[in-house]
Amino acid sequence: MSETPHSPAGTSDGGRPIDYGTAASIVPTGSGLLRLGGGLGIAACCVGLAVMVAACAGLNMALVLSLVPVGLSAVGLVVSIVGAVFQKRMIAEDTHVMHALFANMAGLIGGLLEMTAWRHWQIFAH
Repeated sequence: MSETPHSPAGTSDGGRPIDYGTAASIVPTGSGLLRLGGGLGIAACCVGLAVMVAACAGLNMALVLSLVPVGLSAVGLVVSIVGAVFQKRMIAEDTHVMHALFANMAGLIGGLLEMTAWRHWQIFAH
């Protein structure tokens, strides 16, 4: 504890007020490319979920929009990997990379499954 019984709250031992703003500037802010890639993955998952709900409601032509999550996830995956490799010093925790990759993979797999329903591809042959 930096406070002593004789110093008022919010001051350091020397009597100077503690500047909380400088501590936040020392922490890395994160990779902008990684955030963009993760955001594209989340958007792909949301669009894929909306397409699936519309297709389940009987709007079969909504499956044409399955190209949107596939495209968003493919771009998001590339952007996430580039951001993780080239801006490694700006990333505070590696879990952010895993979150971005997970969201993009979920969007890509979901979009590809919707494309199989749209194009009538057989996944498992008899």
